[in-house]
Amino acid sequence: MKAPTLKDLEKYKFKVISRVRMSQTDIEGIVNNIRYFDFIEIGRFEYFRDLGIKYGKLREFGTGMALADVSCRFLAPLYFDEEIDIYVRVGYLGDSSFHINYLILVPERKSLVAEGRTVSVFINPETRRPEKIPGEFKEMILDFEGPDNVETKG
Repeated sequence: MKAPTLKDLEKYKFKVISRVRMSQTDIEGIVNNIRYFDFIEIGRFEYFRDLGIKYGKLREFGTGMALADVSCRFLAPLYFDEEIDIYVRVGYLGDSSFHINYLILVPERKSLVAEGRTVSVFINPETRRPEKIPGEFKEMILDFEGPDNVETKG
């Protein structure tokens, strides 16, 4: 798998700025691997908030959402009190699932420190089984990302 480069940031239309907290580091001031998932979650929720999609809105769609997979590839160490840019984009929209890609950058060092991906699945709240992505949700994503920037099924 090819490592991302700074040029890959051009594909991302959304970023949120955060900072490494002491509680996220080990005794040497290096971020613990599990804490990168905190940054991924921050990115995911802020992306949806920016698009006007709050998790409560899923009820309006008559559906729920489950996180099916999350992964992170560590590219370089991240240290206490560093400011980070969390870049977020939807890279794939399927029938019932979608993928979000993340790049985490330390702007001061111009260093990509991690890349991540989540897979979320729309589910029926009663049966807990997958169901089609609501059309309004797809439209909101495609309007923001641009139809040429998101892979779709079919």
